Amino acid sequence: MKRLIEDFMVRCGTAHLRGQRWHCNSPKRTVLLMHGAGTSSSKGFYSLQTYLNSHSVETIAFDFLGHGHTGGNLQHSSLERRTEQALAVIHKLDLQEGLNIMGFSMGAHNALHIASQISVARLGLAIPAIYSEKAETLKFGPSFSSCIRQYRSWEHSKCFSIIQHFKGKLLIISAEKDMIIPAEIPCKLIEYAQNCLAAEHHCIRQAGHDLETHFSEYPHSRHLALNSILRWIT
Repeated sequence: MKRLIEDFMVRCGTAHLRGQRWHCNSPKRTVLLMHGAGTSSSKGFYSLQTYLNSHSVETIAFDFLGHGHTGGNLQHSSLERRTEQALAVIHKLDLQEGLNIMGFSMGAHNALHIASQISVARLGLAIPAIYSEKAETLKFGPSFSSCIRQYRSWEHSKCFSIIQHFKGKLLIISAEKDMIIPAEIPCKLIEYAQNCLAAEHHCIRQAGHDLETHFSEYPHSRHLALNSILRWIT
């Protein structure tokens, strides 16, 4: 299948967010992918984008401030500002109608907050990190790290009330041996998702938080995860 990869840039405040839109002929759906924290970037979506593109699903991914091709100072950003950055991309690329969005790790927190502000048809949360309301406006750095390391601080997240009101199609992907995300989080998110149209929880057996390392060793596990994403999006 012929594909066209289009680079784009979206301004949000002083940041110039850079990303790519993977077009395909007669797309069945379009999905926005959002990466996590640390050293992650949209580059990590290459395999997923290749797979979805081969199944006529258009994908869009960008780098948050402080990551990848966007660059900049990560400590000028926060959870709240990441959500603002994602919304800037959504509005600039005119994705508001029938929005499909999948967030990985910290990106799942942002995806949930986007769903609280605009209508989302399909919500995907992979190895989902969620954070307390106190952490929302703290700039990334020592204060943020100290806040999120408080014992079970995630219990005080608005994400649980947000997902309780979500009415679209939900997919949660978790890793059985994730040492970063408490196992209770994906289970509680599914438990609170009482009003969604449909919900699936796909647990990747034996996997840790670094899914790519696991998938390189267990290709069949990657295949099963990709199939769950394809079911969710199509």
